[in-house]
Amino acid sequence: MINELDRILEEVRKDKDLDKETLIKTLEAALLKAAKNRYGHNSEIEAHFNREVGEVELFQFKNVVNEVKNPKSEISLDEAKILDPDAQIGDSLGVKLNTADFGRIAAQTAKQVIIQNIREAERENTYQNYKDRKGELVNGIVQRFDRGDIIVNMGKTEAILPPRSRCPGSTTG
Repeated sequence: MINELDRILEEVRKDKDLDKETLIKTLEAALLKAAKNRYGHNSEIEAHFNREVGEVELFQFKNVVNEVKNPKSEISLDEAKILDPDAQIGDSLGVKLNTADFGRIAAQTAKQVIIQNIREAERENTYQNYKDRKGELVNGIVQRFDRGDIIVNMGKTEAILPPRSRCPGSTTG
């Protein structure tokens, strides 16, 4: 059964022509940034995409101690035993964070990171597709003229054809 997040990732993958792993890493990075904003930048937090559940899980690592002095970075042995019966003093234990507690600001932060990373991935993808084609003729459809430049639709991307790259006497718009 395909879960909702997998369906969305597949849709975005097709729409943006990006591989699924890039999207998963983007999601993990976005939620990690939101978690660090909420729980503190010095917190030891990791994000992992759980394919079985279809969600990004966040874990905050805490040291197992006898007496908790800093609840942000420490967990008592009794609490640790509930999460992991084999836990011992001195262990570092990953405590799953509830992403539903993040709130509006954390969601906005995650959204900004996702948008920024997808744009960067799209630019990199476009560059990789065209970097070896320098000097080669490619087809495109003139979309519009913009301040002397010709904007050409190349299928999945647009290109700018500046005046210096055109034949002398060609149409300038």
